[in-house]
Amino acid sequence: MESVSVTDLYQASYLLLGGCELTAVQCFPMTGSIACRMTFSGPKLGELMDDWFAKSASANLWAFRTAYNQVNSYVHQAKKGYDRSRRGNAQGAEL
Repeated sequence: MESVSVTDLYQASYLLLGGCELTAVQCFPMTGSIACRMTFSGPKLGELMDDWFAKSASANLWAFRTAYNQVNSYVHQAKKGYDRSRRGNAQGAEL
């Protein structure tokens, strides 16, 4: 498995904590709000995904909390950038 994209913040935090690299955060409109898709890569990706879906994933709570805050920050930054680009496109269309 070369890369995987997820929208779940907990799953993204688990992958980050497991040593995977966050390679992209893409925002998209979803039912009146903005959602984000996070793409990860790494050598342990397949193993981590297997553990996640087998419901056998485990992590140190304090380290997971730190990873969750980091992922949440990336998502927040991506959403701000997405909002700015949408406003910029709307203003450009009005000219």
